[in-house]
Amino acid sequence: MTREGIIPSSLRLAAAGMALVLAPAYAAADGIPGVVMTDSRYLTDWSGVYIGGKLGGAFSSLSWQQDFNAFTNGATIDPHTSVEFSPNGVAGGIIGGANLQLGQWIFGGEVSFSGTNLSQSVQRPFFPATDTFSTNLDWLLTVEGRIGYSWDRVMVFGKGGWAGSNATLKVESTRLGTASFSEFVDGWTIGGGVEYAAWNSVIIGLEYDYVSLSLNSGGSCPLCDEGIPIDSSPAVVTGTATISAVMLRASYLFAPED
Repeated sequence: MTREGIIPSSLRLAAAGMALVLAPAYAAADGIPGVVMTDSRYLTDWSGVYIGGKLGGAFSSLSWQQDFNAFTNGATIDPHTSVEFSPNGVAGGIIGGANLQLGQWIFGGEVSFSGTNLSQSVQRPFFPATDTFSTNLDWLLTVEGRIGYSWDRVMVFGKGGWAGSNATLKVESTRLGTASFSEFVDGWTIGGGVEYAAWNSVIIGLEYDYVSLSLNSGGSCPLCDEGIPIDSSPAVVTGTATISAVMLRASYLFAPED
């Protein structure tokens, strides 16, 4: 065999041996953070419909102001009584939405419904008695648009849109009896977070939400129950509520090919 025939054969054997040595290393590198391989196990497209849930803590601030006038039974209270609340608690519920990925950008929308236990009672002295005011926000509904940016399995996103809830205010007075007011209220929300594709279709993440609600009521004295009449000037209830929530989230992504 000539020298020229030996050298190409040796190179071919060396190349084959190198491939056998590097194959396990190539597979191992597939799991190293920051090393992106062209492997079908990686989620390269966030497009699709998803459904899941979220759970975390919620922190709120509520301010109610009832504009009462003199009651016809002779009892009077401050016509502009303001009550401040700051209930904290747990929030959690379901989420659902859809994504469309264009390059590394992800566009979509999401709907969420969460139950909350944001309730608190405070006492206000009105000589010679003490009145107890209680408030409650027992659920939260949001409809939001989302925009995100992805690095293979990691996606950061911002979101914002509409929010609604059910707000309740209750007054227990030794002078005037008990009155309550409950209505659907709405406002806006904004937030953001990060998600990670732990598996091809299983997404986990962390999000922050800020919600602002308007608690304004109508002018037909909604706090005045039977037995608590007022004069000809209607009572009005106004107020605001803000909620900050930090939640863990998990969802299952139904990709178009599923």
